Amino acid sequence: MNEIDAIQASLATYSKRLDEVSADRLNELRKCSFFDPIPSEWLKPISEQTEIRTFSAGDCITREGEDMNALYVVLYGTATAYYNKKIVGTIRSGECVGEGMYFANENLSRSATVVADGQVIAAEINKTGIERLRGEAVVYMDKALLLALFKKLQGANRKIEELLP
Repeated sequence: MNEIDAIQASLATYSKRLDEVSADRLNELRKCSFFDPIPSEWLKPISEQTEIRTFSAGDCITREGEDMNALYVVLYGTATAYYNKKIVGTIRSGECVGEGMYFANENLSRSATVVADGQVIAAEINKTGIERLRGEAVVYMDKALLLALFKKLQGANRKIEELLP
């Protein structure tokens, strides 16, 4: 095998691995309830803008006051949300953190610190990745985020009801 053949073989192996990583990422997103409203053909471009991140128990996923530059969707595990060092909620598989960044026209600061309870696997979509989405991918991402916000609102309403006499 000459040098050119070796380079071409190396590129082919690298390209194959990229395809496998892309397929793995898409499969992980497909398993998550957050992405249920998104048809697979439109989930693919979203998955291409996504990085799969793993956090261990005690790792901060977000920190209160930091610039909000990424949206996280928990694929596996749970995390606890803190505001002013007080527990304000639990983030479970299929739920998201940082969705405000998706809708805001200006830079926002994170309103809570979110800490992994155990191992957490999350899909991270940074602001640049969201801005790259086009066509129906944007429409379906909007729908997924609006459903997530609706569920959060329902949960907040239940908490308010519990606190009222």
